[in-house]
Amino acid sequence: MLKTESNSVGMEKRVRRAARLAGIVTSRNASTFFEHGQWWVENSRTGAQWSVCDSEGAEGVHTFEGFSFEQVTKGDED
Repeated sequence: MLKTESNSVGMEKRVRRAARLAGIVTSRNASTFFEHGQWWVENSRTGAQWSVCDSEGAEGVHTFEGFSFEQVTKGDED
């Protein structure tokens, strides 16, 4: 099972932390939810949304805590 397929409080905390480290949300505007078998992140201020992708073992500028983020909806201020 991929990490992003795990619907648990612990995994939600990891996803939120990674999203903050990625700079796509802050602790004030971060909204995370599990839907369609995977985690999603939304910037509640702008409405921008990202799907959370497993990147276990990957390193680099676009990988945070073993996750990467694919923007699927642009926000009002993007």
